[in-house]
Amino acid sequence: MTSPKNAPENSQPNSEEEGIAGAEAPEETPAEDAPAEDTPAPRNLEWMEQTLEWGTRALPGKHGLTMQNINVGIYGEVPERSTVMNRMPRGAYPVPGSPRLELYAVNEKAELWSDNAADLYEEAIQRRWMVHVDVPWDTITPLPEDVELAMCQLCTELSQQAAIEIDVLGQWLHRMNNIYTEVKTFLASELFDAARDFDVFRRRALINGGALGLESPGQINRRLLESRAGWTETALLLYILRGTFTLLLCRYGEAYAHNPAEKYMFRRCMEDKARHIAYGMSHLKYACDEKGEDYALGLSRVMRGSEGDLAREMKDPVLWEAMAIVFGGGVRHMTEGMETVKVLQKQYIEQYLARMRWIGVDKNIENMAPELAAFLGVEETTPAGG
Repeated sequence: MTSPKNAPENSQPNSEEEGIAGAEAPEETPAEDAPAEDTPAPRNLEWMEQTLEWGTRALPGKHGLTMQNINVGIYGEVPERSTVMNRMPRGAYPVPGSPRLELYAVNEKAELWSDNAADLYEEAIQRRWMVHVDVPWDTITPLPEDVELAMCQLCTELSQQAAIEIDVLGQWLHRMNNIYTEVKTFLASELFDAARDFDVFRRRALINGGALGLESPGQINRRLLESRAGWTETALLLYILRGTFTLLLCRYGEAYAHNPAEKYMFRRCMEDKARHIAYGMSHLKYACDEKGEDYALGLSRVMRGSEGDLAREMKDPVLWEAMAIVFGGGVRHMTEGMETVKVLQKQYIEQYLARMRWIGVDKNIENMAPELAAFLGVEETTPAGG
């Protein structure tokens, strides 16, 4: 190997040179004020004493360590109103001088609470399912073109309803005070459910030689997206007016499924929607109980406009004709299928009224929009008071 240019033949110093160099080097002495190497740096451990309730031991139950299990001591105390405008977990130690991170619009328990929210969250994560592997897609076989087109239209409607639900929940979640952990975590699981429902219906529409169908009329969609009166008022639209309809469509979809894939898909989406409605019903009843009869009367009156929009939307023939084809087994038997459609429509309005009364809102044929009462076989000229 060639030595570097201009390098001496022997670049290693001899022992004599080392000694001279060592003699010339000044002796290094440690500074008097330098800390010894084995002295630890000073620490401030005051934070270790800053807890609101030390010694908490949450005990798992028969279903594991659930959200209800950890709601012990101060961590289970849910205030009637919160002025905390940051995102610290309920029960965390507040740091003085922390800036406000959010100006929440929903700060009162009566505006969002439901006693079953924690349990519904646990149910949601325990009953999760995956669209791409749990649905037996390989059981889908070709259908007559008219039946396939009708099924695609039903799936398009349900997919759009789920998309609206995603946007509605997204608009409201960040407005809810973070102190109400149980509700916010459940609604986050509902948002995920809605995304999965949106996805599964699109996949069904596109797997069997069909296509996505027509967009829905959208009047109730707009009501949902533009609701600004409060979360409770929005929940009335989302869970009772729209949710009741979605649940019925899934129930009939399962009953008239053409293969195991459709049956599984509709059944699991029906379970999801029943869970969402369970929260909505519980919250709405809680709100009416807490706020009194005047508030319940206001909810009854505010629904009149939405009922009118719903009646006009229900007169659009696209979805009903598609359902009649599915129920009848083809265009040739649409007449028989339309009889089943009328039963579904009547059940929808009846269940809407029943749920309204259950939460404490006096809604009946006499004070609902007359054009909607017509689906119960009542003439539109029926007097409508209230």
